[in-house]
Amino acid sequence: MIQLLSEGTSADFSTGRFFVQEDECSSVLPEGSLLCFETGGTSGKPSRVIHSLDSLVNAVDGLQARIGNDAISSICCLPLSHLGGWMQVFRAIRTGGSVLFRHYRDLESEEMTTEAVGRWISLVPTQLHRLVRSSRGRSNLRAFKGIFVGGAAISQRLASLCRKEDLPIWPTYGMTETAGMVTLLRADEFLNGREGVGRALDHAELFLSRDHGKLVIRSQSLCLAKPPKFLSPGASFQTEDFGEVDGEGYWKITGRGDRLIVCGGENLDPCLAESVILQTGMVEECVVVGVEDEEWGRVAKAYVTPSTVDLKVLERACKEKLPPINRPKQWSAVEALPLTEMGKPRI
Repeated sequence: MIQLLSEGTSADFSTGRFFVQEDECSSVLPEGSLLCFETGGTSGKPSRVIHSLDSLVNAVDGLQARIGNDAISSICCLPLSHLGGWMQVFRAIRTGGSVLFRHYRDLESEEMTTEAVGRWISLVPTQLHRLVRSSRGRSNLRAFKGIFVGGAAISQRLASLCRKEDLPIWPTYGMTETAGMVTLLRADEFLNGREGVGRALDHAELFLSRDHGKLVIRSQSLCLAKPPKFLSPGASFQTEDFGEVDGEGYWKITGRGDRLIVCGGENLDPCLAESVILQTGMVEECVVVGVEDEEWGRVAKAYVTPSTVDLKVLERACKEKLPPINRPKQWSAVEALPLTEMGKPRI
């Protein structure tokens, strides 16, 4: 959901309905407007985030300072109801670019090759993974000026495939609260083997909290409010993401606190379980989620693709590498992972 609130509007955040219609996206928004985005975050629980036009402008300018001052034209495969889709429109408005709207599966068609030239595209890892399996998809992806990948971590296996195919991948980290990306790894660095999500963009500053090692962001693109909480100018935003940074300022996301599964009083990190499952080489994709359990309260359930995976063999392989607390108690081999359009678990 995207809402447009005019300057001076007294809005009830729980009931207000001031929608920006999709056919209005090509027009410049009025000065002083506020935009309300609905986000599910990593945990999938919906909340609202209020941005000013200034925060969106700062996000675009910070990105342009890293990738160059040319107009930013895109092929948009993400829903406009999420900030990830809307920012592709706003980048075009701000820089004089254009946007073509396509389903990401359209990238497996021959005619998309010419449309991709000179444009950027934003994908979540699940979309990227499915396109890399197609020879036409790989060819079309190679034609893009750059491929922003965010929303979730890129597995080592997927990263290796993308490097092998010489795809212009730009891994990034950001969120609805920061109007999208606040870090970016250049494609040439990615292709040369560097891991992680790159350095902070010019409009953002990242550091780790001393008490629990979670990422804190100070950014000119930070939202005005996440009702009922309002953020003062220059405020720092505490994320639920764990990270690390090297001496050159390159960041890695090492875990997500809001995905922790409390099982029998112990915390299970699904990111660790997913990493081990993928490293077995026996699955194509994987997501670990918490599900209700009468005995334990919640337990971890691993969904993997393809549906032909031998779960008993997979479970034995993971048992050797995962401590008991981090082993999923339930397993399911499926044709497609239970993820939203933005690559978040929907269970």
